[in-house]
Amino acid sequence: MKNEIKPKEYKRFTPKPIDADNTLDAVLSMTIDSLKTGRPPAYADTEDGLEEFRQTTIDYFQYVRDTNASPDLDKKLVPDIEALCTFLGITRRTLLTYEQQRGSSWQDFIKQTKNAIAACKKELAYHMQIPPVIAMFDLSNNHGYVNTSEFKIEAISDKTPVKPPTIEQQISDAGLVWNDEKGEFVPAIEGEIKE
Repeated sequence: MKNEIKPKEYKRFTPKPIDADNTLDAVLSMTIDSLKTGRPPAYADTEDGLEEFRQTTIDYFQYVRDTNASPDLDKKLVPDIEALCTFLGITRRTLLTYEQQRGSSWQDFIKQTKNAIAACKKELAYHMQIPPVIAMFDLSNNHGYVNTSEFKIEAISDKTPVKPPTIEQQISDAGLVWNDEKGEFVPAIEGEIKE
C-alpha cells in the first residue's frame, strides 16, 4: 500500500562490559591519589580555607580538561559533584554543609561550581553524549531542577475558618435539657425553662 504506516523501531541499549575499555581509569586514579593522602583535608571556614578550596576546585576542572586532552583516553571525564568531592578529599554531604552553613562567599563559589558542572552535563545531554534520563536524574538530584510534571496541591481559602459549635451549644440548639431521673438529655417540654 502506498500510505502504509510503519511502526517505529526501537533498539535496546546494551552497555559494553566494564572491562572492555578504560572508562573508569581516570576517576579511579584520582580516587586513589586522594585516598592515599590520608585523612581528607579540612577547609577551614576562613578566607585562607576558602582560597585553598577555590584553588583545589579549579585544579579539579584543570585535571578533567587535561585528562580529556589525552589522546590515549577513549572515554572522557564528565565533571561531576561526586568526582569533585573525591578530588577535594571531602564527601558530598560535607560540600552541602559548606554550601548551607558557611558565609555568602562560600555559598556563591559552590553555587558557581555546581552551575558549571550542570552546564557541562546539559551540553552533553543536548548532543546525546549522555542519556537524557541520566541527565534529568542528575540535574534534579544534584542541581535543584524540578521536573515540570511534578505539582503540589494546597488547600487555600480566603474565607476565615468557622469554629465548630461547642457541645453545650449543640445541646442548646437541639432543644435538649438534662433529666436527672433518666440520666440523659431529653427534649425540653414547652414552657419548661432551658438551663
